[in-house]
Amino acid sequence: MSPAAGTAPAIPAPGFADPARDAQRAFRAVLDALAHPTRSYPLAGPAEPPAALGRGLAAVALTLLDEDCAVWLGGALGRDPETAAWLSFHTGTRRAEDPAAAGFVLTGPDALPPLASLALGTDEAPHLSATVVLDVRAARGPARFQARGPGIDGAATLAAPWAPAGFADAWRQNTGLFPRGVDLLLVGADTVTALPRTTHLTAADTSSVTDSDSDEEA
Repeated sequence: MSPAAGTAPAIPAPGFADPARDAQRAFRAVLDALAHPTRSYPLAGPAEPPAALGRGLAAVALTLLDEDCAVWLGGALGRDPETAAWLSFHTGTRRAEDPAAAGFVLTGPDALPPLASLALGTDEAPHLSATVVLDVRAARGPARFQARGPGIDGAATLAAPWAPAGFADAWRQNTGLFPRGVDLLLVGADTVTALPRTTHLTAADTSSVTDSDSDEEA
């Protein structure tokens, strides 16, 4: 019998088919994305994750979340009981009620909290900052940035349909906090792209973009 609408199934759907190997592959993709900002790397997620989560977000969650961290779920993810039950069952993570208290923030662009309101770490312990895992599967917008910083050869153009209004200013403030600040993982249906706090963004001139430009799109 199918679970009633708005309720989680009694037994969550399976996670990775081969947990150790699949998690290693997803972790490598995340590390590569952080080392090479704006580049997209493939993810292979579980076969039947919660629909609200999708395979890409599920792969990242299974790889990064555990019983020692807290996660805040925003937007559709926060309203989906199946996602919350699945994450708790497979990772043991605690669900934070306040995004400021979370080590990981999983959300769509529509519910992205102000970056400055999240855990930013300290100068002595910058690793205590939050990682934002942004669901960009349905993102549609005109934003485009020039990215510079470690891991980027010169500059890279980043198509950012997920970027909400005011994101450029918020990100500029975030990079100015270094070594504090949040890191951003942009997760599509089966890819991950990263913007670590060391990446500087400036608005790109969309009028000069042509089909031959070698842009990175998250």
